[in-house]
This record gives sequence, C-alpha cells and structure tokens, in this order.
Amino acid sequence: MEPLPKGVTGFEAPDSGVPVKRFTAACHSAAQQVRGHVEFVRAAAGHVTPNFHEASVSWNDGAGKARVLCNAHHPIVAFASPVTGEGDTRIEFVDCPELASAFDAGFHILNHKEASAAISPEALVQLSEAELVQMRYWDPRTIGDLVFNFWD
Repeated sequence: MEPLPKGVTGFEAPDSGVPVKRFTAACHSAAQQVRGHVEFVRAAAGHVTPNFHEASVSWNDGAGKARVLCNAHHPIVAFASPVTGEGDTRIEFVDCPELASAFDAGFHILNHKEASAAISPEALVQLSEAELVQMRYWDPRTIGDLVFNFWD
C-alpha cells in the first residue's frame, strides 16, 4: 500500500471526510449488484469511536455476509467477518470478492493481505505527529488496525 493519508487515524483528520450518505449509497449499490441487501449502516459521526462507518451486507439468502468498514476520513474500505455479539470490537479482515468487485470505484479497497500487513515506516510518512503519538500509545500491529480503530 502507498503511504497512508494524513488524518486516517481520526486525529488531525480533514474536515471533509467521507459522508455516511456516500458510503450508504455505495453499500446499497454493491448489495444490489450481488442481489443482496444492507442489514444496517452505522455512521462514525457524532461518536468518539470508532473512526469508521460500518455496514452489514448479506446475499444469497444470508449464505454470504460481511461487514463493510469505511474509514470516516478517507475513502478506504475493507471487509470483515460479522461480529459475534453486541459490543464485539474485534475486526477480522477478510477478502470479499463479491462485494469488492461491485463497490464504487471512488473507494480504495483494502484487501485482507494489505489490512493484515505489518506497519512499515513507508506507510507512515504522511501521518501527523499527533497521529504518531497516538500510534505509539495504542500500538496497532497492522495497517488495518491503524486505518480502522477505536482510539479515543
């Protein structure tokens, strides 16, 4: 992956961000293309954590199901396994070719390999000092942990 954009952690993020309406529309479009439906969408706005919007999409009468995560500050999307219960904050990144191929081209899809990759110094060159301080405190292990986080 290229260097992560400044503000991706949610600290010193750009004011513009990714509107939840844009993310919701992209999820509905992708769900429609796979003959599925969006079960819910949760916006990051108005909450301290997480720093991402989240949706749940299912298809094939529920045989296929994935969480769709979208960084609230930059159009970076990743797919994750469904949560096991309310309050579950674990994120298990997965590849979801069904939705990835149907997702709007205006979003960068972070695949399982990229999301699970160790954080390299090259990935951090555009992050602000405040983000680096938060990173040292929260100690994320992977790119996915950095881009989709529950830091406050």
